Amino acid sequence: MRRGRPMPCVVGIDVGTGFTKAVLVDVRKEHPEGEIGRAEPPVLGRGIVKTGAYLEEAAERALDLALREAGRDRRDIVYIATTGFGRYAVSFRDLQITEITSGARGARWFFPEATAVLDIGNQSTRAIRLDAQGKVSAFKMNEKCAAGSGSFLMRAAKYLQIEVEELGELSLRATRPQPISSVCAVLAETEIINHVSAGAAIEDIVRGIHNSLADRAALLLRRVGIGSDGTPQLVFIGGVARQRGMIAALEERLGMRVRVPPQCEFTCAVGAALLGLHRWRKLRSEEGVQRN
Repeated sequence: MRRGRPMPCVVGIDVGTGFTKAVLVDVRKEHPEGEIGRAEPPVLGRGIVKTGAYLEEAAERALDLALREAGRDRRDIVYIATTGFGRYAVSFRDLQITEITSGARGARWFFPEATAVLDIGNQSTRAIRLDAQGKVSAFKMNEKCAAGSGSFLMRAAKYLQIEVEELGELSLRATRPQPISSVCAVLAETEIINHVSAGAAIEDIVRGIHNSLADRAALLLRRVGIGSDGTPQLVFIGGVARQRGMIAALEERLGMRVRVPPQCEFTCAVGAALLGLHRWRKLRSEEGVQRN
């Protein structure tokens, strides 16, 4: 490496159905687990963009934003790990990792005692059970209908003529949550329309939506054995985890504390970067052995 250049970095890119996230990790740091369940992720820079139809282009744009925030350029990158549904579309990757594995790694890094992870994404919800070493021991996904995912919240917000970012606080002000019982997104939207027509308060409708998502999440968690063997250490990740009303609904339904990492929407990207860093170090070590 030329004198004066920054130390190299590893990149994690999460190409999701709604948003693409990228993070840069400094290879000099050891990144011990749990260093920041209380602070900031071990990253130099972050970038997030809407994914759209061109997946690799979204990855490029998110990476450029992360590089800009970190004050780095592509010459500083030594390894790139991708995750998310569009991970194979990134031709410049060195490693691809499932969102189950990256989500588990990222969540466990923030909270070393985690035994379960709930990831509510744009199109799917994932319940993940971890063993004592933090490895994935079981998982279930709900991809059949958007009624249990983040995209349903976006459509509901659009119909209610409010910003998605407002949902969390509105939900906390509910006094009479309205039931949303349908497992079909289209029928659930009809229920929302009926509640509006009946004069229900917006905050009560929003809390009903959060309760509905929490019920579906609780079912998935039970299917991987969470709650059947004592109180789990549950970590909630993904963009929906930014909504305080959703956290409250989960805690009420599950009867347990729900932990949320800072910058929760970047958790899978952080996990991919850390796994990529581990792989890069292993390759470097193997190269050193071969030279000797």
